Amino acid sequence: MKLKALGAMKKFCSILIISGLMSCAVQGQIHLFLEEQEVDLKDATSAAWVFPVVRDLDEALNDLKDYCKERSNIKMKKAGDNMLIAEKVSLPSIATKRGDLIGYGFITENYYAIALVFQMGYDIAVNSQEWEVEMKSFRNYAREFMSYHYDHAYARKVEALEKEIKSLEKEINQHENKIAGMTKKIENLNKKSGKETDETKIALYQNEITTLEADIQVLTEAIPGMQSQVDNHQNQVDQLRSEVHAYLGTIGTL
Repeated sequence: MKLKALGAMKKFCSILIISGLMSCAVQGQIHLFLEEQEVDLKDATSAAWVFPVVRDLDEALNDLKDYCKERSNIKMKKAGDNMLIAEKVSLPSIATKRGDLIGYGFITENYYAIALVFQMGYDIAVNSQEWEVEMKSFRNYAREFMSYHYDHAYARKVEALEKEIKSLEKEINQHENKIAGMTKKIENLNKKSGKETDETKIALYQNEITTLEADIQVLTEAIPGMQSQVDNHQNQVDQLRSEVHAYLGTIGTL
């Protein structure tokens, strides 16, 4: 694991930043819920299933697009800020009539959320009072998306950390290989110096040895910090996996 000495500090700082961000992500616990709420969508108020998402609305809405495509072969399109819509679609598992499937992302003081609406006409959306069976089925659809979203959101976090781990381990390996090469070179220079009688050449050998020893020290001192980051990232990966396992378990009981 070898790093170029000149770029080591810059790389190390970037790793610290990523580590800090990931640490915040791990520590930011989310209180899970799945509730029927009234939400304002442009000029109309509609009943919706509302639930918290991981703190990135763009990624959550992208997950919704992917989920609807994979789960129902429905193509969601952007319909304004933080809103997706698929018009006049058929969702037999929810209702016999066609309707507009809407996903709306919003932020409150305590959480980031998505509201899912199935609108069968202007001001007519499935709700528990008038469409109890359909709304219950729609709830299952929303809950399945919650699981899909948390699974994918955490997989992205883990992937980013594992990419950093792989990069760090490669650099540590490069450092160690470079140290081994320079150590071997020092041994050869010492042999040459021991056989040399020309004081000028001996001095040149010693200067080169001194330079190599200084380079070895720089590389050697960088390794523990990088290894610490590897360990820290691996701990965060373990925490994220534990956290998403708990979230998915909770979502299954909602």
